[in-house]
Amino acid sequence: MDKRTAIAKIKALAESGDTSGSNIEAVFARCYNAIKKTLDMTPFDEQLSAALSLSDGRMVQMQTGEGKTLAAVFAACAEALNGGGVHILTFNDYLAKRDYNWMKPVYDEMGVSVGYITESTDRVQRREQYKKQVVYLTAKEAGFDYLRDFVCFEPDDMVFPEELNLAIVDEADSILIDEARIPLVIAGDIAAQDSSDVAEVYEKLSGFEEDSEFEIDEESRNVYLTDEGADKAESIFSCNVYSSEGAPLLAKICACLKADAVLKEDKDYIVKDNSIILVDEFTGRAAAGRVFPGDLQAAVEAKHGLKITSRGRIMGNIALQYFARLYPKLAGMTGTAELAREEFEKLYGLSTDIIPTRLPCRRTDHPLEMYFDGAEKRRAVLTAIKEAAEIQRPVLVGTESIEESEELAEALRQNDISCAVLNAKNDEQEAAIIARAGEKGAVTISTNMAGRGVDIKLGGEDCRDKDFVTDAGGLLVLATSMRESSRITRQLRGRAGRQGDIGESRFFAALDDGLMTKFELKKLAGRHYPTQRISGAIQDKTLLKEADRVQRISEGDTFDERINLMKYTMIGEKHREQTFRRRKALLEGSYNSDQWQTHAPDMYEEAVKKFGENPLQEKQNLILAALLNEFWCDYLDYTAYLREGIHLTQVAGRNPAEEYNIACEEYYDSAADSIPERMAEKLGELLECDSIEEYEVQMPTRTYTYLLDDMAEEFKTKPLLLNIFDEEEPEPDKKTTPEKAPKEEKKGFFASLFGKKK
Repeated sequence: MDKRTAIAKIKALAESGDTSGSNIEAVFARCYNAIKKTLDMTPFDEQLSAALSLSDGRMVQMQTGEGKTLAAVFAACAEALNGGGVHILTFNDYLAKRDYNWMKPVYDEMGVSVGYITESTDRVQRREQYKKQVVYLTAKEAGFDYLRDFVCFEPDDMVFPEELNLAIVDEADSILIDEARIPLVIAGDIAAQDSSDVAEVYEKLSGFEEDSEFEIDEESRNVYLTDEGADKAESIFSCNVYSSEGAPLLAKICACLKADAVLKEDKDYIVKDNSIILVDEFTGRAAAGRVFPGDLQAAVEAKHGLKITSRGRIMGNIALQYFARLYPKLAGMTGTAELAREEFEKLYGLSTDIIPTRLPCRRTDHPLEMYFDGAEKRRAVLTAIKEAAEIQRPVLVGTESIEESEELAEALRQNDISCAVLNAKNDEQEAAIIARAGEKGAVTISTNMAGRGVDIKLGGEDCRDKDFVTDAGGLLVLATSMRESSRITRQLRGRAGRQGDIGESRFFAALDDGLMTKFELKKLAGRHYPTQRISGAIQDKTLLKEADRVQRISEGDTFDERINLMKYTMIGEKHREQTFRRRKALLEGSYNSDQWQTHAPDMYEEAVKKFGENPLQEKQNLILAALLNEFWCDYLDYTAYLREGIHLTQVAGRNPAEEYNIACEEYYDSAADSIPERMAEKLGELLECDSIEEYEVQMPTRTYTYLLDDMAEEFKTKPLLLNIFDEEEPEPDKKTTPEKAPKEEKKGFFASLFGKKK
């Protein structure tokens, strides 16, 4: 049945009241009526179309204000009433709570239990919420709960569902692409390494000079010692920094130099309440709970004279893209799915459906305006804001950094133009300010994509001055630089022109913008690149065409990097799944360890006589669970160390990716082979105790969860690695490949490595 026919049937069933069936049309018809009854809203055909796509496990593109939240309710109810649990993964905690409260009356009417989880939800409440048929929460919170279960030692302490089913991902482009590589981390205070000496290293490097003693790779934003710098470091620290013993010191040196010379306050991070808060590179917003990798976090803290914080030893991690793949069924919603169609298909096996807007778009989108330098661009932006302010037209300005937003706001105040500034705010405050951005005369300065998921209504939240604002031209969206991805550009433009409203967008850039210099616009444009200062917007069409090309190059690079990075990390994901599954089985009682019986039978018999068979088995399971934590910590340490030097294998003519995967597999196998011996040592220690209770299993007394701002720079930033997959073996020719027994169709890039999701 095609969509048009299905929608007609749903509406007919809803009107007739004949909605008793369990098929999707009948459930949708009941939900249709429930929404009308409880929310006094009549769903649009476009929302029904989106809901059908979500139920079919597809990626849905719906523009801002078109009703993604409502569409998800249809799909969630259909799945829940047919026996499957649903997690709706939102962009932030505010949206999880808002959507739960907003849609709960519909679920209640449908007889579907619904809950929500935020960062402040305690463990007892989480366990109860996860029992609901539909749960609203962020991908981050769900992922942290999955990791926390890995460090639990009692089955009753575990909260994350044993069986997952469907995840509907809201703002999917951000969660599944922009933030997909960000690992969620759980760390514990077992054998945690002390980073306090980073402050001492930072102080001793104060005299190092760029170019002569260290160099900066602008593309990778990494720091490397020159020969002169290495000699100076060895003199200061009395250590060969390039020896195996000096490797940890070298890492600290490079981290301190990078913190000082590369990372900028109010652009890469902010200092707030005596702590370092990172700024998300895609949204430009403060990213609370995220830290720099390795020694870099401590180095930035040393830079500002702050207390060096302990993060514990990493006991488990998982990137969001892998966490999403834990769900057997996956669907998503975003306003820019079409622009990431290839990536959704290749990485997640998700086909994309474009849902047309209910009303024609009346927003005017102007082409990129290019200026000679930042000063010229700033004048143009200020002029555009002043002109809008004079007629009380609302303006939303998207800036590239927190620093830029503050500077622009100050310039506006000097011109007697009041404005609201959005950066480093909490999500609820931000949503409230964004919701008012369409008010008469409002000027809102924000970093990229502030307040995602919140509608900007012309005339304010109550639309009181909608006619006035409409006559003034609607919301004007200004962007102060070209973004790394056209998706971000589209998201910014999409803040105006909601549901057929009138609106306008203008985008500004300068020849000296970071993106333009990074991808060498000057070289691309050749003789069309101006050598003399130009006042006003540059009109050279060839130059403007090449500027647009810069964005496409940036998109291609980041897409290729994500694909390449996945090929390095897939082996680790396989090992993680194996280790987590075995440990969980131990605690749940579906698997009993026989390590002592098999590998230390004499000591085992002695222990049975001393402690009893059942208590000994329980203790053995607990000890093995703790040992698996230790085993996994060692594995993560090893792979982090391996990543630092794996690029050197290409010097010997070998493929770094292959060498990395081989080394990880060999280490995992050899470490696993050592478990019987390590377990026997534990049994020997146990036998020295007078009672079985006397033996204390080593567990973390405290754990931490955070996001690691680790984009695996050691892989993506080495030039020799960027194209190592360009000459992969071609796909087998179906005409020449011998026939095999038919297999279930596999979807997506993951499936090509590990098989179809079960």
